[in-house]
Amino acid sequence: MFYDTDVIVVGAGPAGSLAAYILASRGIQVTLLEKTLFPRYKVCGGGLTHKILKEIPFSLSPVIESTIHFFRFSHNYGNVFTRHSADPLMYCTMRGDLDAFLLQKAIDAGAEVRMGEQVISFLQDGSGVTVSTKEKSFHTRLMIGAEGASGIVSRMAGLHDAVEMGLAWEAELTADPEDLERFSGTVFLDWGTLPGGYAWVFPKKDHFSIGVGGPATLSKVMMPYYHRFLLSLGQTPSSIHHSPSSVIHFQETLSLHSWLLPVRTRKSLFHQGFVVVTGDAAGLSDPLTGEGIYYAIRSGKLAAETCSEFLSGKINSMDIYSKKINDELMTELLEANKIKHIFNAVPLKIHSFVGNNDRAWKAFGKILRGERWYADVRDGFGKWKQFWNLACFISAILEKRKEKRYLKKHSG
Repeated sequence: MFYDTDVIVVGAGPAGSLAAYILASRGIQVTLLEKTLFPRYKVCGGGLTHKILKEIPFSLSPVIESTIHFFRFSHNYGNVFTRHSADPLMYCTMRGDLDAFLLQKAIDAGAEVRMGEQVISFLQDGSGVTVSTKEKSFHTRLMIGAEGASGIVSRMAGLHDAVEMGLAWEAELTADPEDLERFSGTVFLDWGTLPGGYAWVFPKKDHFSIGVGGPATLSKVMMPYYHRFLLSLGQTPSSIHHSPSSVIHFQETLSLHSWLLPVRTRKSLFHQGFVVVTGDAAGLSDPLTGEGIYYAIRSGKLAAETCSEFLSGKINSMDIYSKKINDELMTELLEANKIKHIFNAVPLKIHSFVGNNDRAWKAFGKILRGERWYADVRDGFGKWKQFWNLACFISAILEKRKEKRYLKKHSG
């Protein structure tokens, strides 16, 4: 049987480019199809955790724009406190730069990259996959779908079930150079103000990335939340209970875009025949924080490793990929969803707990750095952990009631 390539990767985001890099580094013929042209602007907060850096087999220092040691928390724009960590909590990048960097690594490793090639359909048979773009067709043994939340691979493969959509808006804003310098190591996080939602400020090299996110059901109130949050950051101390040094003087809005946050709600299949899906295409976003880069990177690595094992004859089907995703990533994401229910039911209590309890702050930092996992939160309750699932269930009910009341109050 003639194949144009061993593996086709659809999408040049973090999952796709890293998968292509790993496969090409192992001497496997891989073709990456990307519908857009690089460089491109990619809407994303651009937060990089230690977990991400540990998964990538080369340094990301060329695209890191800031190192975060401080988190400034607020609830309902007030109740402000700042926490510090001597060890870096996370790093910030521009997604367009990160994606271009990872893509170049894949090219350098020997991956064939075809830009401007949009996949419109594919067909599986007993020997592999025939992938059609607007320009031509390719026959491949395996295919990795990594084209994001709006891609067609997961839908055509029947792998888009049990996915709920969140929504986020993000802007890139310039500011007074003194403010950029003062907050170069600080992330701003407003939580509990919008039911199930949050707002953030990530410092970049020459501007701030500012956004809001939450359930797609709250889409009508997202932009009012964004504008109110933006206003609060530049308000005077007397009106918002900030110190003068916490005010940001914004200058120009460079961009403002929205994007979808796909969240898988249960364990499911992530492969179908010779096709696997990764990252946002698989609904692998953190329901608590909206973070998706780690899950894209990790699933991309697992996809590449599984493809490599299949092509070498170590396994005879791609079933193991779904098992790996469910056992590792979905187990963690489902625990994150439980914690989200509890937080959204009593956000002010959690806010105060992180502000006043050093143990809670250290636990927050360890989870962010990947030193602890969401599943460890339950174990931290000691003898009370037997009631964990019940507490999460009740909290989910309270969360939905709060969301409905909020929407009713702000409808129209």
